[in-house]
Amino acid sequence: MPIEKTKWPPVLAVLVLAPWFAEMSWGGYPLTDIPVILLFVGPLYGGAALLIREVARRTGRGWPTIVLLGAAFGVLQAGLVDQSLFNPAYDRYDFQHPVHVDGLDISLYYLLAFVAGHVVASIVAPIAVAECWSRRGSEPWLTRRSRSWVAGVYVLATVINHFGVKDEVGHGFQAEPVQMAAAAAAVAVLVVAALRWRPRPATDVRVPGPLVVAGLGFGAYLLYLPGENAAALVFGVFVLLLAVVVLGTWSRSRRWTADHTVALIAGSVLVGVVVPFWSEPYDDSVGAAQELAADVAAATVCLVIVVSTAYRRRSLRSGASAAPTRRALPRPG
Repeated sequence: MPIEKTKWPPVLAVLVLAPWFAEMSWGGYPLTDIPVILLFVGPLYGGAALLIREVARRTGRGWPTIVLLGAAFGVLQAGLVDQSLFNPAYDRYDFQHPVHVDGLDISLYYLLAFVAGHVVASIVAPIAVAECWSRRGSEPWLTRRSRSWVAGVYVLATVINHFGVKDEVGHGFQAEPVQMAAAAAAVAVLVVAALRWRPRPATDVRVPGPLVVAGLGFGAYLLYLPGENAAALVFGVFVLLLAVVVLGTWSRSRRWTADHTVALIAGSVLVGVVVPFWSEPYDDSVGAAQELAADVAAATVCLVIVVSTAYRRRSLRSGASAAPTRRALPRPG
């Protein structure tokens, strides 16, 4: 679908929302660090989200392709770029347990946490919110030239992130060849599955209202990993599979609307209103007062995003319903 110029407002929105949802919506960052983090991580997460969306929209594919490519990005980022999936001493965290797998030296728990987190927060949520605000939500946003710029900036950000993480929090760690090969193979499988995905026939399955869908999105994202142990992993896999089956069934129905999609994503974004207050700060040197200020700011921003997006969706829907009436008026003279 040819476009005359780059749609910069939604593009910039994705570049800001992707790092916000993925990193800062959890709270704990000093407020003065937020601009630097956005500048550092925005081209990385936001660039990936824009390229993934462009592939899906230009090839006429929908959310399943975006989700699968988002999973590929999650494996790429955690397995090959920052290598946190394999690093036994990543900053002050132990990402090797629980449910450690010998040989590859990974934790299945954190494999699920990292990939699912990137799918929802880094890719799907920023795209959905930006599309809601755009009057051309289903169209490509990038020209050939801007695609090249976004791809180049993303590659540069990836290289900087890889070496920056290795020096600052990775303690010089380098994944083994077998680990990198396994991650690369998983990325390749997910990309092929995404590009070979074909739409399924529409159905007339009954779908609950948007508010119910929003509640399910909130609960699933908030509680899909209720602890840090093997039982939590089993529960998380169950929730993930259930979400795939239920949402896959509902979204194929002719009764599923854009309002349901927005409600589902709004539910996941609302997790950022409560999670900051029980999560540990990323920077353990942050004092109690600074942490509270950062948590309140993170929660407030997420709430404002949800409320303003719902209002925007309502305004666009009202405008669309009024447009035929205006065109039907007789021309003067």
